[in-house]
Amino acid sequence: MSLDVEQLYRRYGDMVLGRCRSLLRNDAEAQEAMQEVFLRLHRYQDSFRGEASPTTYLYKITTTTCLNRMRTRRRKPEELYDEPPSIPCEDTMLTSTGTRELLQQVMGLADEGTQQALIHHYVDGMTHREVGEVLGISAAAVRKRISTFRNRLKNNPPTWLQEVDW
Repeated sequence: MSLDVEQLYRRYGDMVLGRCRSLLRNDAEAQEAMQEVFLRLHRYQDSFRGEASPTTYLYKITTTTCLNRMRTRRRKPEELYDEPPSIPCEDTMLTSTGTRELLQQVMGLADEGTQQALIHHYVDGMTHREVGEVLGISAAAVRKRISTFRNRLKNNPPTWLQEVDW
């Protein structure tokens, strides 16, 4: 099953950009990430198997792309300017500061699958079942990843985790 990338861009471009802004908190970087998402989608459009909806597929690619950019940012801090201005974001369970703390914690302590599970659950407000559908794993597996991560932070939980549902 091949995807119509142009149609997806017209229909979901704003959603992808909003997701990038929410995770990266930098408009210029979010714009670049959005372009990268659709370039990847175009490059690998024939590999889409139709097991998930196109929006779920886009969400997963967008999250992975943003996480990769954040990893690169951590590995190459000399290329960064001063802290980029924060972009207000209303569609998250966490405050802007809480989201930033979550992302910093996640990048240092969790594998990629756990990173995605945490972001979808805490930032996007998805249920364990919904996260599982996006990641292609069971709700129980999502619950376990989140629980394992939370246990790592149990002795010194960050503010964002205390505020959400500790």
